[in-house]
Amino acid sequence: MASLKRIVEMLHRTKEGPACTEKEWEQKVIPETNRKYLRKYELEKKYNPQTPVNQDLKLADRYYQAALEMAAEMGLLCTNTESIIKVSKEEILQAMRDAPDHLVLGLYRDQITMRARRPEDPNPPVFTGPLCIQVSEDLFVPMAEGILKSRKVRIQEGPAIDTVFGKPVYAGSPYETAAGILVAQLKKEALWRAGREGMPMMAICSSTTEYGNLGGFHLISSKENPAIAIILNPSELKTNYSSFHKVIHAIGCGGYIDCGGAYAMIGGFSGSPEGCVLTNIATDLLMFTIFQSDVAASAIYDMRFDSSCGRHALWANSVATQAEARNTHMMLYKLINQLAGPCTKELLYTSAAGTIATAVSGVAFQIGVRTAGGRLKNYLTPLEHWFIAEVFESAAQLSLQKANELILYLLSLYEPGLKEPPEGKPVTECFDLKALAPSKEWAEVADKVAQDLRAHGLPMDDPIVSRK
Repeated sequence: MASLKRIVEMLHRTKEGPACTEKEWEQKVIPETNRKYLRKYELEKKYNPQTPVNQDLKLADRYYQAALEMAAEMGLLCTNTESIIKVSKEEILQAMRDAPDHLVLGLYRDQITMRARRPEDPNPPVFTGPLCIQVSEDLFVPMAEGILKSRKVRIQEGPAIDTVFGKPVYAGSPYETAAGILVAQLKKEALWRAGREGMPMMAICSSTTEYGNLGGFHLISSKENPAIAIILNPSELKTNYSSFHKVIHAIGCGGYIDCGGAYAMIGGFSGSPEGCVLTNIATDLLMFTIFQSDVAASAIYDMRFDSSCGRHALWANSVATQAEARNTHMMLYKLINQLAGPCTKELLYTSAAGTIATAVSGVAFQIGVRTAGGRLKNYLTPLEHWFIAEVFESAAQLSLQKANELILYLLSLYEPGLKEPPEGKPVTECFDLKALAPSKEWAEVADKVAQDLRAHGLPMDDPIVSRK
């Protein structure tokens, strides 16, 4: 478990660190330092469109060494104080040694062991679902229960609500605290209905600030069954007091810490896919050092598509994952940002590509599915979770080369339509939440995609997951 004394020490560094405005950090410090280390380690222009799954592991190692040095020079900017939390290279290396290489989570039949993994690791990673996508209050429990029908969904996270007893949840207000309490109760009811009361849980969704976490995390985390708190930070090498609130509360509840959310954006302050690899690795290293994170949760996505399923982002996430998995025993995940909605083959194909690329590269777990990019309320169904949980574990049986061949095929199917993803259908139109079964149309879409993936080398189990 994390040390409260150590967190307070890092909090105090926000008072003593060098001053830097957020504008200067974003527009000068990040891009200039990033370019400096890309040049120093000869890492510019390494992106290869034919290897969305990186095949050069020594290249990944060089990115790690560059990011380690960059992290020690930069630190994290605290946006509340506009000061930099500085750490030394020795502190980072010690944090890597102190980081856990496994966590035992849950109770009884649903107890699991999450382990750090390496590229081409045959031990399957852990699928968590769903993401914190908004659903109506009355749909929360049947939605979550339906998702948990698949035993390959190993940890429960979402979904989220944007109302409390029919009243809207306003950010930064007591409504968020109330939402945190209500979400905790709804999650527990879904576990009971699904017969999975010992299942590990993570996150209090529905709250954009620390209030939801303060309201509900203690209700899902216990000494016997610690939950994982998600600490979402601003993008690209920044943090804030909200994150400190959440970490400190998680420590008080005896929970584990998952620091992330700090996405490196292709086309953002880090610029190129290569630059984003450096920023992403450096961010994860600093999350473990400053917040004593138990698992790492930063990722890379492409601002042109608001997605991580294009080949630039697939390559970047693959390299960053391999770099960290080969040089540390951190437990990692790289969030996949899908944009297509339910009842579309595009949702399943893009999900499969992102999932396979990260699984074969060494992630320990994944949270999903971000159906419709999380843009639309009630655009979430259990079926895509059953499907991708199966794909995720099956991908552990692939080599880097085979995964790359499969993803090149998948890109040929969906890449031309990335900028105009199909909206699909809301859950009420393609999934029966009373019978907990997909519509005939949605089941047939999933069956066809599963057959296609098997035909191209993914060893998915029978029966077809759409028939659960």
